Amino acid sequence: MNKVLDGKAVLNVGGARSIGAAEARLFASAGASVLVADILDDRGAELVKEIVAAGGDARYMRLDARREKDWDLAVAELLAWRGTIDVLVNNVGVNDRNDIMSTSLEDWNNTFESNATSMFLGIRAVVPTMRKARRGSIINIGSTSSVTGTPFAAYCASKWAMRGIGKVAAREFAADGIRVNTLCPGFILNEFNETQPYVDALRDSVPMKRAGSSDEVAHLALYFASDVSSYVTGQDVVIDGALSMPSYVLSTFAAK
Repeated sequence: MNKVLDGKAVLNVGGARSIGAAEARLFASAGASVLVADILDDRGAELVKEIVAAGGDARYMRLDARREKDWDLAVAELLAWRGTIDVLVNNVGVNDRNDIMSTSLEDWNNTFESNATSMFLGIRAVVPTMRKARRGSIINIGSTSSVTGTPFAAYCASKWAMRGIGKVAAREFAADGIRVNTLCPGFILNEFNETQPYVDALRDSVPMKRAGSSDEVAHLALYFASDVSSYVTGQDVVIDGALSMPSYVLSTFAAK
């Protein structure tokens, strides 16, 4: 594979499974040194073992993205290992599937802490190093729920918050050479949903008539991690097979 990330140091948080794991494999194959950080110790260690066996450069460490001290330790680990931080990928997230009236305050706060606060802490942790280097790419994995809205109150609202934080950060750090972009995946078939009863109906609702894959999201993330996207920041990029397009627009296109 073309080594578009050759020499780059990547902090991949929430990287032990699903989209995060696909990114870790792809980024390592593209030449990056990848620090996989997660709370899934066995999964993370096994993933790193696989990457290293394939000739990649990777390490694993435990990181609870809700804890500021854990972020500081991850930054220190990557700096001691590779001397820089070129890319941060925020994959962490939980999905509370309740509407407003059935969402407890505890669940609301936990969802925001996991999805939005963790992203805020991660950006604050890596920016000082990126500022010194006058470069860096921060990639946040959001959701199409932050584009269209869903009945899942805390999840949807927290994903909108992620987009907002990303916009603020992109403007705040643009002059420092730091880019901040948010990817908004739609229906991505993975271990979280592949056995759910709604899978077939959801697949049928996608205009492309299929689910996306973690690898497809990882390749989009690779674009933003690489220097090819050096003039792109502050963007929310949807990857959903046209699922989030307004239905009336789709009907108009179909009629023509």
